[in-house]
Amino acid sequence: MADPAVQIVNGGFEEVARGKFKGYRWHDEPGRITFQDTQIFKEGSASLRIENVGQFSPQHGHGRIMQEVAVAPRRCYRLSCWVKTEGLRPASAFKPQVLAGGRALAPFEPGLAETGDWRKITMVFNSLRHDRVGVYAGLWGGKEGKVWLDDLRIEEVGPINVLRRPGAPVVVRSEDGGTIYEEGKDFAALEDPRFRPWRPEHDAPALKLLPGGRIRDGERLRVSWYHAISIHESQVSICMSEPKVYDIWRTQAGLLRKHLAPKKFLLSMDEVRTGGSCAACKARKMTMAQILGDCITRQVELLRDANPGAEVYCWSDMLDPNHNARGNYYLVDGDFTGSWNHVPKDLIIVCWYFKMRERSLKFFSDQGFRTLAGAYYDGDTLDNPRGWLEALDRTPNARGIMYTTWRNKYDLLAAFGDLVSRR
Repeated sequence: MADPAVQIVNGGFEEVARGKFKGYRWHDEPGRITFQDTQIFKEGSASLRIENVGQFSPQHGHGRIMQEVAVAPRRCYRLSCWVKTEGLRPASAFKPQVLAGGRALAPFEPGLAETGDWRKITMVFNSLRHDRVGVYAGLWGGKEGKVWLDDLRIEEVGPINVLRRPGAPVVVRSEDGGTIYEEGKDFAALEDPRFRPWRPEHDAPALKLLPGGRIRDGERLRVSWYHAISIHESQVSICMSEPKVYDIWRTQAGLLRKHLAPKKFLLSMDEVRTGGSCAACKARKMTMAQILGDCITRQVELLRDANPGAEVYCWSDMLDPNHNARGNYYLVDGDFTGSWNHVPKDLIIVCWYFKMRERSLKFFSDQGFRTLAGAYYDGDTLDNPRGWLEALDRTPNARGIMYTTWRNKYDLLAAFGDLVSRR
């Protein structure tokens, strides 16, 4: 049961006064970008239509609506809406967002088509320490086309995508908190058989009472759990404090040795966007910088135990104060500042933030690290690697440059090789 009750006012966009939607704190350019549409809608008799962003908001492409909603701290909520598009470019411009305390509580990209019929968009977020949040929906960086929005809803939900691992316990108490009930005796193991962090549409699993247990029929309970959440389209982070993670990696390191015997490894330790909030992390009494550094160090040790003499590389961003080695980063409960002090000095750092290449390369060089440039990134020219090569020429202990494609786009690989070979 929602405690307290929570709702979006005028989520069907039926009520308008002097061009403004009732209940919303603001919406962009009423009558020029945001409109009530009584001809096209999903529910009721109206919807919100957004268009003309390229004309009236050419710099930012904004076409948004926002409502402030009262919530309870540390609760799981589900936000949903129906969306229709027509020639929307880029289609990625549309997104729902929940903001509080200067950060997005659920960075989410729904993956809409440029033109598509009504589709239900659903996301979950945790209110963290906040008792009020800003619910946004609309366009950021839009260029052209139309989007319709209808039936915007919010609800507090039960244990959807509940995590079950030692560092994420489920706790069931009596309403007054005086009695803690025991899993396996008073109630059955609470698990979500439809666990999918990027698909939160399903109902939460029921709490099943066991025969002979102490929970009385009709008793009100307080249930605490940890839930998974995905970032953007489908990114889900591991817990760096859960011991089983390292058991899995140890096995993988042995298999890599057996089947491939590589001499170089690149750790996929970039954009670590959640962490520090579970019981496993809290029990360590460490900063997030220390937890991250320990995680990277242990991976290096595991790889070298199985592959003596291996060179180990790591993406730069989580170790770079010019990039993501900082506080207030996505949904991380803690601060990554200083992470570079907790990793082996023979780690080779793969710098990839082009805008900060000079600062980043110098920083890691001054710290005693060797560096590699992660260049290119699927552009149509070689301006990116040219800029990296110029910066590498000024960087002591620079090892080289890498052709970095995420789209299997190798059209410029030969020209890239020619460019590098001429240095």
